[in-house]
Amino acid sequence: MSDQKAKSGLLLRRRNKFVGFIIAEAAALGLLLIAGTFALSLKPANPDVAWSINIATIIAAAAVVFIPIIYFAIAPVLPHDNRRGAR
Repeated sequence: MSDQKAKSGLLLRRRNKFVGFIIAEAAALGLLLIAGTFALSLKPANPDVAWSINIATIIAAAAVVFIPIIYFAIAPVLPHDNRRGAR
């Protein structure tokens, strides 16, 4: 495999990872904004509904925190380099 193909494959993989991160983070932020808006603006009479909204807000906030860790802190599995001899 030429270096150009290897570099373009790596760049494509990095771009796809970044696009996936942006989509996941945007979805989590959207859910957090919606759940937070409901939690602050609505005063439901049923305590189960209020509890559910609060739990959804906490889960969305946790997702916003953990998505960057999952995407960027975990080391990627790199492909094996076939140019090197067997060890």
